[in-house]
Amino acid sequence: MKRKIHREDIVKAGLDLMFQDGYHATGIKDITEKVQIPKGSFYNHFSSKEDFGLEVVKNYCDNGLKMYTSFFLDPNYEPIDRIENFFNALIESYTNELNFKLGCIMGNFSIEMSDVNERFRELLDEEFNRLEKVIESCIEEGQKGGSISSELNSKNLASFLLNSWHGAMLRMKSTANDQPLKDCKNMILSMLKN
Repeated sequence: MKRKIHREDIVKAGLDLMFQDGYHATGIKDITEKVQIPKGSFYNHFSSKEDFGLEVVKNYCDNGLKMYTSFFLDPNYEPIDRIENFFNALIESYTNELNFKLGCIMGNFSIEMSDVNERFRELLDEEFNRLEKVIESCIEEGQKGGSISSELNSKNLASFLLNSWHGAMLRMKSTANDQPLKDCKNMILSMLKN
């Protein structure tokens, strides 16, 4: 008996395809073939490819927020160590599992969609702001506890960390090595440490 395909299965298939190939290069047919459903079944769940793509991004971002929270708000480590743990874990993942590919779908979609689709731009901006707030909380805690320098504004530092990291991931893809990620990590930690 064939397993029932749920909305989440379609989103997962779309995420995998759009992460690898991008939004424009991924067709509805590619998605429906991957989950082995008729094209009409896709439209039972989603009104358009745009709505589907937005849900894919939102799903990815919700998981990303959980990951950021697990690192940056982990009470088992000092805030400065949380930041280093975050960098180290992702550098290891991009090096050993992803072979310096994919990057982050938020960055990928920002490049591909933000200039041409206001709904994607607004969603991505909201989601980057959510991540930034988690980082800012970690930095504020570190500044209060003395493990992170108080010389710079916590919001500005959080924004710089997030923006630098995403820039480093773009550069990682073009160099096909982890040096941009390591350079980013080392520069940010040297700025933050008290």
